[in-house]
Amino acid sequence: MRRALWAGLLILALLAGPVFAQTTNTAIVAGQHVGGIRVGGNATEAVSAFGSLFNRAESRSGKYALYEWPLRPFVVIAEKESGRIVLLVVVLSDTYRTDRGNVTAGTERAGVESAYGREFTTEEDQTSVTLIYDSQGIAFDIGKVGALSGRVAQIIVFVPGQWKAITDGL
Repeated sequence: MRRALWAGLLILALLAGPVFAQTTNTAIVAGQHVGGIRVGGNATEAVSAFGSLFNRAESRSGKYALYEWPLRPFVVIAEKESGRIVLLVVVLSDTYRTDRGNVTAGTERAGVESAYGREFTTEEDQTSVTLIYDSQGIAFDIGKVGALSGRVAQIIVFVPGQWKAITDGL
């Protein structure tokens, strides 16, 4: 009985290994990728990696398709016609970390500025201020209220130098 259990677990581990390897990339690299999903890649890559349980909506302008996974902390924005990913968002997750400074959801604003510098532009609303490092292809939403006040709530990776063009097209 014990041998059968160990044999079963070994088979399960061998089968699950490739899937686990695909989902364990937790790196965020400015202007390049989040968890292995590449800016410039195709939206079908994200669907393959994150699963088929997702919502797809069209941007108000009709230029982009927005994908979100209700059971995962991701939003992917891709050009509607080509499917090319232009922006990736990690929402409220401390699992995914930047390759510079290990910035994650919950990191204080000072940690972001220490890792990425103070040369950024900002956009602000009632609940957050977004630090935009346009030339690097990364932005950080910093909360203004509640438990995440002064801390990262979202990390956004996008085509470097294209923040305004992308966000204006939403």
